Amino acid sequence: MWSVSSQRRAPLLGAEICLFFLIPVSGGVLAARKMVERIEKRALGRPPKQENQRQRILDEAAKLIATVGYEQCSLGDIAKILGLTRPAIYHYFSTKQEIFNKITLTITEEMYAHVSSRVDESASYSQQLKDVMIAHAEYFDSSYWMNVAGSTGYGGISRRELTRLDEIEDYRNKYEKLLSRIIRRGVQNGEFRKVNVKATVRAVYQLLNIMRWYRPGGGKCAADIAAENYELISGGLRASAPVSTEN
Repeated sequence: MWSVSSQRRAPLLGAEICLFFLIPVSGGVLAARKMVERIEKRALGRPPKQENQRQRILDEAAKLIATVGYEQCSLGDIAKILGLTRPAIYHYFSTKQEIFNKITLTITEEMYAHVSSRVDESASYSQQLKDVMIAHAEYFDSSYWMNVAGSTGYGGISRRELTRLDEIEDYRNKYEKLLSRIIRRGVQNGEFRKVNVKATVRAVYQLLNIMRWYRPGGGKCAADIAAENYELISGGLRASAPVSTEN
């Protein structure tokens, strides 16, 4: 099915750095390299026995894309980071573009599903906004590398590689409508002061975008930061006096 040229090995970018940080192997770089060499002795096209290999490919590819950039890594680089042959990758994904599309669509779809499921429409609009921001941070934290890779690529030159852009945009539009509804109804109810809804949604998005400076394992988790950011935005939205949400 695949020509000899399609199996040509691509050089591993930043081999020592990538192997050391992305492959959990004791003994450092040399041990990681030996592991890769052992795995490459498998028969071509035969993927290792692992129940969730497809997700493992997405996770490790996301780390590499987020670290060196989409344009700077190849399918061969992804295979080597995983300790697989390229034909083994082909068993799950035919191109790097397909992997990137799956990463971006997955995080967009799952983010919206997670956030929307956490919003209690019977709660105050301030609480609904807080729930959105914390839920967003929770999902971002739980799938950190996938989110960084997908978000970075979506906003960069690799966006042209997205063949399922309409589906991705659909989920992003649903998310924006969810935020707009909360803020607009909060204004109508009198819970929020009169504001430009579109501008406020953009401001909320800016506070949600913590990927450039947040790293897991720091002094605060993403949800803690989201709670602090909520206090910033809610202080500007809050009307002069609390308003009952009862009809």
